Amino acid sequence: MIRKLLLATLSLCICVASYAQSTKNTGIVKGKLINTATKAPFSDLRVSIPELKTFTSTDGEGNFILSEIPFGQQTLLISGYNVQRDSVTISVGGDVTDVKEIQVKPNDMGANPENVEIPTIGTEDNSTTNTIGQQTDQEGVATQNVSGVIFASKDPFVYTMSYILGSYSVQQRGYARNSNEIQVNGIPMNDLETGNASWGQLGGLNDVFRGREVTYGLSPSEYSFGGNLGSTYFDATAANQWRETKVTYTYADRIYRNRVMITHNSGLMKNGWAYSISASARIATEGYVPGTFYNGYSYYAAVSKVIKKSQFNLTAFGAPTQRGKLAPETKEADSLAGSHYYNSNWGYQSDSGNVKRNAKVQNIFQPMFIFNWDYKPNSSTKWNTGIAYQFGKDQSSGLNYASGAYDPYPNYYRNFPSYLLNSIPPDPVQAAQLGKLLASNPGRTMQIDWQKMYFDNSRNDSVVYNADGITGNTVRGKQALYWLGNYVNDLHKWTFNTTVQHSVDEHITLDGGLKFIHQENEYYDQVTDLLGADYVLDENQFVPNQYSSINSLYQNNLNQPNHVAYVGDKFGSDYTMKLNNGLIWGQSVFNYDKVDFFFAANAGFTSFMRDGLWKNGTFPDNSYGNSSTNSFLTYGIKGGVTYKIDSRNLLFVNAAYSALPPTPDNTYIAPTLRDLTASSPTVSTSQTVEAGYLLQSPILNARIVGYVTDDQNQTIIKHFYDDDPSVATYVDYLMQKVNTRSIGTEIMLDYRVLPVLHIIGVASIGQAFYTNRPTVSSYRDDDTSRTAFKSQTFIKNYYLAVGPQSAYTVGFNYRPNRTWYVDLNFNYVDRNYVDINPNRRTAAAAEGVIPGSPLWHEIFDQEELPSAFTVDLRAGINIDLKKHNILKKLHRPVLTLSGNINNLLNNTNIINVGFEQMRYNYSNNNPKEFPNEYIYGYGINFFVQAALRF
Repeated sequence: MIRKLLLATLSLCICVASYAQSTKNTGIVKGKLINTATKAPFSDLRVSIPELKTFTSTDGEGNFILSEIPFGQQTLLISGYNVQRDSVTISVGGDVTDVKEIQVKPNDMGANPENVEIPTIGTEDNSTTNTIGQQTDQEGVATQNVSGVIFASKDPFVYTMSYILGSYSVQQRGYARNSNEIQVNGIPMNDLETGNASWGQLGGLNDVFRGREVTYGLSPSEYSFGGNLGSTYFDATAANQWRETKVTYTYADRIYRNRVMITHNSGLMKNGWAYSISASARIATEGYVPGTFYNGYSYYAAVSKVIKKSQFNLTAFGAPTQRGKLAPETKEADSLAGSHYYNSNWGYQSDSGNVKRNAKVQNIFQPMFIFNWDYKPNSSTKWNTGIAYQFGKDQSSGLNYASGAYDPYPNYYRNFPSYLLNSIPPDPVQAAQLGKLLASNPGRTMQIDWQKMYFDNSRNDSVVYNADGITGNTVRGKQALYWLGNYVNDLHKWTFNTTVQHSVDEHITLDGGLKFIHQENEYYDQVTDLLGADYVLDENQFVPNQYSSINSLYQNNLNQPNHVAYVGDKFGSDYTMKLNNGLIWGQSVFNYDKVDFFFAANAGFTSFMRDGLWKNGTFPDNSYGNSSTNSFLTYGIKGGVTYKIDSRNLLFVNAAYSALPPTPDNTYIAPTLRDLTASSPTVSTSQTVEAGYLLQSPILNARIVGYVTDDQNQTIIKHFYDDDPSVATYVDYLMQKVNTRSIGTEIMLDYRVLPVLHIIGVASIGQAFYTNRPTVSSYRDDDTSRTAFKSQTFIKNYYLAVGPQSAYTVGFNYRPNRTWYVDLNFNYVDRNYVDINPNRRTAAAAEGVIPGSPLWHEIFDQEELPSAFTVDLRAGINIDLKKHNILKKLHRPVLTLSGNINNLLNNTNIINVGFEQMRYNYSNNNPKEFPNEYIYGYGINFFVQAALRF
């Protein structure tokens, strides 16, 4: 059905292309608003002709179009919260009147105080992985970094979804987070291996990454073909920064407590030069969740030079960040700890035993350098070419333990009373005693016992013969039973991208581009702390008992057997993923008085290969050296039509079809061990249709949009440890030919009750679910025969874990003038589902269970998380210090005070994320043995900020 809709839409575009519109009395007026201070497009401004009672807003690229404007002289009025009101007289005398670029001056107050809160990069950093059987790490307020919709980057719908509702893990349209193409200064930021654009590593640079041009959904963009959710372009060049010096201090109780930002921009000077520098620090000894901490620093430096029709830009930025993570927990664990914010990742460690130490710490620093050239040979053409280099490490720590040692994490399922209750036979007496013990002092009994690990290591005297494969090399000392190690991703990435835009005439604009990316990621484990031991014996502890006499199987690296690792040494595995991607795209946009339409297409290739640097003893034949290269051809087409009923009412329909390449993380079965891939890896396809109605009037703005997306032939690979005694090793779980659908409606109403009061209503009602029964292959990491255990999982019509699939907000926005504002929002989210374990939807899981029985429902039903209602309050004010005779010698000194209180009612029972564990005991069919795990949203929390700009 969706394919037929797609073909119908594209056919409609072709038909419209032959429609020759011409009227004798009216035409369209188009143009672009440019910020005189930064020379960047000015989005979110109102362009109106008051005499005709018609208006529009500039989009993320500063463009505006007014339809059905009578011939003759007309006066355009340009207004907005952060610009000086201005009027331009034009003469309309044809089908299209193109006023080109209009320079607009910012007002004396600088930016609206509200703008300091718009999430760009690092307002709240978080990473969320809603994947089957994989732990989810979520901290702070989720921001999807999508800042624009059809008309404006601060469109109420996307602003609400990404900023106000983002804290509840709402994913717009239920799409994956890699559905939005991100660029900085013309350089694509999406990672080739995962498809995601990670903003956490670039946090704290809000001031210089504020200039953005965006599209939402399938709307055309002049910078890229775009994803199903659109595209975002950040202009972070020095020439785009408004001349100012700005000092900002923030106090919050989220992932960080204190933040300081300092920015200085020269603006574009008379000699054609511009420079900009910015730095920030975000610090928390402990964040909102116990045991978490945050040490985030960031820097930015840029210079621009304008020479005639060219602008050359050099930009560098980075954000070395270290943060302690939280862990998802079961309801049993939270109950025993007496808090929804129990975090098993930390324990007390110090001479006095009262300093919290987190075992799972992310340490990331991957700076980027960008050089780009903007060239405008004439008023009809502009060309941007850039080259970038990014490098650095993303390191995540964790506790490791040798064969014979116990799992050091306190949330191990055998440490809780439920394990004794679910044993055969159950032991309720011991379970009650254990529960009482744990609850008596959870700060000690339910946290990591660092002292015990040090003690056990200090007593483990051992000898290693022929260490590191050297005959006669004997190592004596304390062999580590427990140690802390980093999993390291060492990135090296080169990017080239060029885009061009050319206006053929007043009706037709052509866009296109070419990109090439080469990326290499080296992955390895590294010893960071021996916890009192002398060395780590690097061996595979998961060798099956029947092979215990074969020494070679224990070797993680046959090229260096009996490897002894010290602090800073690699252990476990070491391999490099090498990736290449190339793409060419083109687009035509047509604007007429009654109808606009566009076509776009792309074609490209993706290739990748694994280079094993170590020779694994279990898989010696396909773990070392270069694998074969996986290559894929890709393409995409999209188009759309907008019909203007009149100047206030519009109808539109857009459609797209794309063939998307697989990524290494859903192609290689177990890349840490070998180069085995999923059978016949191939491209997946995505088909989308969206249609809607838009109303713009002086009192009411409204939009209703319907969408449907089918993603087909996807591959999903998950890794987990299977505790089943018959397995007792890591399992690689592969689902192929997975089909999903996202369908829903988006509604936005902006009602102007009074000139100073707006009521904004936003609703997102959708469904994202599986539409077929995929085939499953399970591989064991200790299986030298490389056997795949085949099955089928019956997950059709189960929901995807994409956050609340129903989300609503009613906001009251009070803005008496351009200097201050107050917003009050009432939010409600519902239909949030846990991520399912496909293992529990198989014939084996149902064996011996009576259909329709309580146990049947426990195994097969998908848990729906509780709905949530919250209230948020935001406010801000600009104070012109010069008018108050304060700092009057400074250039335009303005003090901005802003803040918000989220979850004003302190609802601490909100579950943002939940998932079923992949582990499942087939012998007794008891899902309670491995219960669901959850992450709770914050209770009442706040954010206050003072910014001085001059």
